[in-house]
Amino acid sequence: MTATQHRPSLSHLPSAIPSEPAAPHSLPLDSLPLYSLEVIAPGGQAPQLDGWTVQGWPVASLGDLTLQARPQHPATPDDLRAALLAAGFTPLGPVRTHR
Repeated sequence: MTATQHRPSLSHLPSAIPSEPAAPHSLPLDSLPLYSLEVIAPGGQAPQLDGWTVQGWPVASLGDLTLQARPQHPATPDDLRAALLAAGFTPLGPVRTHR
C-alpha cells in the first residue's frame, strides 16, 4: 500500500464484534463435590488422574489407601470409578460425597 492509496473505513462493520473471545465458563473448585473412597493400589501410591485433584492416605479398612478426589470439572462418582479403573486401581465400597 502506498502513501497515496486510501484505506477503506471500518465504520461499516458491526460494533458488537467482541475484541476477545469469551473465556470458557469454569466453576470454582470448592463448588464441586469432594469424593472419598478406599482403593486397592497396585503400587501403594495415590493415582495421578487427569481432570482430578487426588490425595491418598495409607489408612483403609478394606483396601490399601483411602482417597479423596475433587473433579476439576463437573463429574459423578461413576466418573471417578471409571478413571480409577482405567489407571489400574480397584475402587472398593461406596463413594462418599462431601460438599
